[in-house]
Amino acid sequence: MTVTDVFIQPHPRGDSTIRRMARTAREYGFDTLVAIDQPSAEYHGVSILKGIIVSERTMKAVNAAVRKRGDTIIGVAAGENSFNRSVIQTPGVSLLTGICSTRRNAFDHVTARYAAEKGVAVHLDIGMLITCRGHTRQKVLTRYHELLLLQRKYEFPFALGSGAASILDQRSVREMVQLCGLFGMERDEVRTALATIPKLRQESSFPRVVS
Repeated sequence: MTVTDVFIQPHPRGDSTIRRMARTAREYGFDTLVAIDQPSAEYHGVSILKGIIVSERTMKAVNAAVRKRGDTIIGVAAGENSFNRSVIQTPGVSLLTGICSTRRNAFDHVTARYAAEKGVAVHLDIGMLITCRGHTRQKVLTRYHELLLLQRKYEFPFALGSGAASILDQRSVREMVQLCGLFGMERDEVRTALATIPKLRQESSFPRVVS
């Protein structure tokens, strides 16, 4: 089963080269990385998939990214509920990310149903559980738990990432399981989420991601 760390940020965005991060990923139990603004490649037996995150919360920006996508896995930063619903229904988008930074109603039961129907994944940045502190960390945990309850009911896909910008930020599969357990995710659910990206790519020649 493929095990993927979604949306790492190698040099020049981060501090470590993609080759070094690939080697660390292999040591940590991963065989695939979705790397922001990196060409598709393979290093140390780890497949590198090119990814981008559309941070402008406009459909004009989303559609422009989709037109230029090639083999790129496209994630979109979540916004208001109506925007998220439009994004999910846009062919070529694979992931919706950053939902924990939006209002609670930005991803409701209707949006969850759309994500399940369209096969769009919700990306969870697990690194935030380490980097955030106090009230902010508790907010992330609460939001991830709420998303987990929606996911169990409507069965839209999850995709998980360490949010790593260097090898020091990367987490092993075992650590990912432990961190996800903080908001109630079971081991089998974590394993399924880590295997999401290949399934998305198989279902359509135009990967869908919502984060």
